[in-house]
Amino acid sequence: MKLAAALLWLPLGIAPAQPPTPESVLGHKPGDDFFLASYDESLGYFQKLAKATDKLKLVHVGKTTQGRDWYIAVISAARNLAELDHYKDTARRLALVQGLTDAQARELAHNGKVMVHIDGGLHATEVAAAQHTIQLAYNLVSGTDAETAAILDNVILLLWFSINPDGQNAVVNWYRGNVGTPYEVSNLPGLYQEYIGHDNNRDGYMNNMVESQVITHANLEFYPQVFYNHHQAAPFPARIWIPPFGDPVSLNPHPLMYRWVNVFGTAMAAWLEEHDMPGAMHRGRFDDWYPGFVDHVNNFRNTVSFLTETALYRFATPHFYTTDEFPQDKRDLRTEVFYASPWRGGWWRLGDAVRYMLGASMAVLDTAAKNREELQYDRYRAGRDVVARFTKDPPYAYIIPREQRDPTTAAILAEKLIVDGIEMHQATRDLSANGATYKEGDWVVLMDQPFAALVKELFDVQKYPELPHPPPIAATGGGGAGPPGPAAEAPAAATATGGRGAAAGGAAAGGRGAAGGRGAAAFAAAAGPGGPAPPTQLPYDVTGWTLPIQMGVETVAVSQPVSDAARRQLRKIERIDAIQGKVEGAGPVYAFSHHSNAAFTAVNEILAAGGTVSFAKTEPTIYTTGHADVLRKNGVNATSLKEAPDGWPVTQPRIALYEPWMGVIDEGWTRWILEQYHFPFTRVHNPDIQAGHLREHYDTIVIAEMGTRQIMDGMAAGSVPGQYAGGIGEVGAQALRDFVSQGGTLVTFGNATLFVMDEFAVPVTNVVAGLRQDQFFCSGALLRTEIKEPNHPVVAGLPTTPAVMFERNPVFDAKPAFRGKVLATYLKDRNPLVSGFLLGAEIIQGKAAALDANYGSGHLIMLAFRPQWRGQSHGTYKFFFNALYYNPAMAQAAPPEGGRGGNPQQSAWRREAELVKTDLGKLLDQNRAWFTARGPAAADQGKLLEGALDAFQRDRLTQLDDLRAQVEDAAVVRRFAAYGAQLKKFAVDLRTKDFSASKLDDLLEQYKLAVVP
Repeated sequence: MKLAAALLWLPLGIAPAQPPTPESVLGHKPGDDFFLASYDESLGYFQKLAKATDKLKLVHVGKTTQGRDWYIAVISAARNLAELDHYKDTARRLALVQGLTDAQARELAHNGKVMVHIDGGLHATEVAAAQHTIQLAYNLVSGTDAETAAILDNVILLLWFSINPDGQNAVVNWYRGNVGTPYEVSNLPGLYQEYIGHDNNRDGYMNNMVESQVITHANLEFYPQVFYNHHQAAPFPARIWIPPFGDPVSLNPHPLMYRWVNVFGTAMAAWLEEHDMPGAMHRGRFDDWYPGFVDHVNNFRNTVSFLTETALYRFATPHFYTTDEFPQDKRDLRTEVFYASPWRGGWWRLGDAVRYMLGASMAVLDTAAKNREELQYDRYRAGRDVVARFTKDPPYAYIIPREQRDPTTAAILAEKLIVDGIEMHQATRDLSANGATYKEGDWVVLMDQPFAALVKELFDVQKYPELPHPPPIAATGGGGAGPPGPAAEAPAAATATGGRGAAAGGAAAGGRGAAGGRGAAAFAAAAGPGGPAPPTQLPYDVTGWTLPIQMGVETVAVSQPVSDAARRQLRKIERIDAIQGKVEGAGPVYAFSHHSNAAFTAVNEILAAGGTVSFAKTEPTIYTTGHADVLRKNGVNATSLKEAPDGWPVTQPRIALYEPWMGVIDEGWTRWILEQYHFPFTRVHNPDIQAGHLREHYDTIVIAEMGTRQIMDGMAAGSVPGQYAGGIGEVGAQALRDFVSQGGTLVTFGNATLFVMDEFAVPVTNVVAGLRQDQFFCSGALLRTEIKEPNHPVVAGLPTTPAVMFERNPVFDAKPAFRGKVLATYLKDRNPLVSGFLLGAEIIQGKAAALDANYGSGHLIMLAFRPQWRGQSHGTYKFFFNALYYNPAMAQAAPPEGGRGGNPQQSAWRREAELVKTDLGKLLDQNRAWFTARGPAAADQGKLLEGALDAFQRDRLTQLDDLRAQVEDAAVVRRFAAYGAQLKKFAVDLRTKDFSASKLDDLLEQYKLAVVP
């Protein structure tokens, strides 16, 4: 490290050498046609630049997924870099707020420097950003003009000259190998991030990927006040999209964040106009709703964060556009409020994109320099206000109990918050809150901390806002995404043409829309009669993500201020200690719960070590002989038995994961999750499938979320080198049919289930096929399902009503000829929406979400949702984990229902609770009768209501309390108690509040009684 420091700094008194130009080192100027610099070459240039100037320091921030050393360039005046640690400390103190008065914060801001993050773009096929950072660095360290001097004096630039080094190298090597051939602009095979490709801009709060963790860690080391993320997918024909964002935007960030974002957007637009760069566009299809974007997550930490989208053709190849190629509504080149200088067409080169990005970055730096003190102080002000908000308003805290259905996943949730910069505490003794007692060791998030808005955003149930709805317009293609770019790798929804899967989820083929940072096309149709109307524009990303619900973790919002006495019972923790399993007795057989995801890791390790495992047939229990050490290590509690009861024998399945050449994000997520839980598997490509004899090598084949055409046809012949063209075709489809017929299990997720429906002729109907987006629409929301076969091995360990992530997927209805089991359906008697936006709920109520279809001697497990969505939906991992072990021997006639849904005491409580909901309907009728009656009749009706409520509270609620007292599971008891408390609250309100205009279903949702726990 001392040697590295010597390389970066020159002794005082020695004038630095003249900074080398990029072309003198790279042989090309950034933006030259047909040339792209790799990350390795960029790093080489920056190393030379660091030796030649005292205005730039290279900082090692970590390693990438593929093990590359990762550096950023810190650029500022030499005297600022000499005091970098001092300015980092200033930024930290202003961000964390604690112990500062307003006057002290003013003084720190007055003397501090504004930290600005600018990067080279997450999406490696959006190539201009990582080229522009090279030129930007050179311009700053060599510039002698007043504007540059002011920037260097007031700003410390954190320049991530590549924010995806692995992807940059892969894309550059691919392009260089094809320049001058018919495949010059062909798509890169595979993903440009080892696992998740384009979703590296969806991992902002979860930090599953190594790269996300490195970025977040750096943000919590430098605490930048401004975060600018470059992308390259401008709405055609705009040359660059710039904030302000379109609606809706997230509700929880401090208002100053969006005010400053708008300031920066306006400044960028003005700078570009002043430098003769037309074609800047604002608002439109880019919203700021989903908090997982790598830039946007920082708004919840009070960093002014935003992106831009610059126009892209393909890599470094130029292209000429005429106005005939423009969308119809843009061909007249008229001036618009948010598109004031329309681009008139012509050549578009990589150099043009680099020039626009340089202009936007300079505008951001110039604006930051001119507002240095205000930006620093407003970081403090925002944090101070967040603390004040949650000091006087609930939730005052969140509790994450350690005793859970899945305790290790609860620990993962707590650890994710710590990684995100959230201050975490742990109870040192039993703790009282909301009238209940929580145990020593439970985790507590006090909300009077500056980044609490992020916790609120992640734990809240999302309700997509009601936006204005314009009258219908003819669909003209206006504002579309323009010519396709090589980054367009997001999985398509099933296609509606060619007989290969009708469009799912009310979405057109194409899944998430054009590649880039964000965006969605506008609705062309108005709302139909009844139900919620579609929003003005389609949400680009998901609309609901409530993290505790996704992960299946119980959290408790504390509705009363946390007293000083309670705070003294807490200790601050910096990390979550690994949970150690408690193994009782000496075996030889150990029984442990199927509820925990960690149980699957233990099972895989035991099987790999040659152990024996079986799954119980009528209860959520797993048995193993020996290997207590594996159970302890994985946080699995177990008890000893003399011998294992009769169960399903489990062997290590031979798993194949299908990987198409075009690169499918969901395949990458699935691959990553399998690795995390120690499932051994083989990646198979089209030739492997087409070669047949699959049953000789595999027991289970998995096809993640992707469209039928992606599977069958792949990338078109002539568009890529021959070895990457095509899909599995009919030969591959027949090989898969043979595999299943011979006893194999084929597991499919999301829209891949439509491939199975079509190619295996499964007698089911996709009930949302062909529906317009004003009839049915769900771009991503949490929906409640109901397990229909509680003793089926594929649903072992799942709760009775799990919430699943539905993202433009199919929904099935079994025909009379269907052979198999409907494993789960969407709720039948009420709207299944839990969090987010769902239009047309009535269409899918009671319809199938998960199926086990018989086919020959094998099985088709069709999970028509996203059970492993973005590495977040831990609560539904068991759907596909169980499916990996499933085999024909387990598919006997299901045993009598009883065990898998819970013990008899829990079942009795739930039955009683369902009956109580019927009583509530009668009580609501009596409430209406009282409030609508007049004169003497009102008094009579009031007495009837009082009597009915007295009986309800005396008999029904007491019965529920008695049944709850017989339940032993502490986590279940807490859920039952919370439900009972809501029932009592509703009963009290029925005595005094007028509900004559209210519907029972709406009130059940309002009082959190719709779903019995």
